[in-house]
Amino acid sequence: MASYQRYKNDDGTTSHVAQVRIKPFKPIAKSFATKPAAKEWAEAKERELRAQRKHGADRADLPALTVKTLADEFLADAETKALRYYDDLERLCAWWVNEFGTSKVADIGVLKLRAARDKLKGAGDTTRSAATVNRYLSAFRSCWNWGRTAGLIPQERSWPSRLLLTEPKGRTRFLADSELAKILKAAQDHSQVMHAAIVVSLATGLRQGELLRLTWKDVDLDGSKVTVHITKNDDARTVFLPSIAVEALRGLKKAKVVSASIVFLVGAGVPLTKNALEARWKIIRKNSGLQNFRWHDLRHSCASFLAQKGATLLEIGSVLGHRSPSVTQRYAHLVQGSPVTGHAALDALLRASK
Repeated sequence: MASYQRYKNDDGTTSHVAQVRIKPFKPIAKSFATKPAAKEWAEAKERELRAQRKHGADRADLPALTVKTLADEFLADAETKALRYYDDLERLCAWWVNEFGTSKVADIGVLKLRAARDKLKGAGDTTRSAATVNRYLSAFRSCWNWGRTAGLIPQERSWPSRLLLTEPKGRTRFLADSELAKILKAAQDHSQVMHAAIVVSLATGLRQGELLRLTWKDVDLDGSKVTVHITKNDDARTVFLPSIAVEALRGLKKAKVVSASIVFLVGAGVPLTKNALEARWKIIRKNSGLQNFRWHDLRHSCASFLAQKGATLLEIGSVLGHRSPSVTQRYAHLVQGSPVTGHAALDALLRASK
């Protein structure tokens, strides 16, 4: 139930304080300029707390639940921790904690989320693409929906619709031969580990997460192959390692600091993380003069090089780990008009039948 108190302020104005008491929650109060406003808030808060109680949410701290507490509990959940993209999720949620950590979840509405979306877009050198902004929004949406399932957020407070940005049609950017030489030179000048990471990415088409999770047990240097156990589509695959990738990895094995498990390390001997890799990649990209090129485009470049050298779409899809042929179809224009297995035999058959 709610109670109301009228107070006279020092400046002569009047304040109306509404206090809501719904067991088992702690009493919660808020001040308003008018009693109707106080009553409207109190009635809405009573409905919210009763709904939480109905859905089994009996924690007394729920009315004061902060974004940080919600994010911490979401990330500590066993099922969340088991997600293959947990590291990315943790990084993306960190932005929301930094921006709204002390804010009450009850105060987060569509207007604040839209303002956050606009801030995520950035400006100038810090502009983020629509796809990147959507990843941040999707991470917090997962956190929010987990909170509803866990009874921390009322069921009626669903995630706002039409919040995600419209993404442009997927692009496919490849390295030109001149760009390839520049990026490899810049990587070599930067560090041995970044040169190896870029070479392996170009040679195998591994996704960034797959690359960073590689352990030495996954790498067979003598057999020239690498096995990826945790993938985007949950299908493990083994990929051939061209000799230049084998040489780059052998070089890492001879480095001063080598882990018994993780392949790619930073100088201090700790695993290379996404943030650390992106910071180093930004320097390399700038030093090479490369424009409009992301780390993921190294994977596209691998597919492009394979297509130019005669690989079929089926072979390209196998290397990249595509479950559906439709995903590989973006590279179709690179192999159109090229001879396929059997063309030589068909030509011979037709000539013999003249």
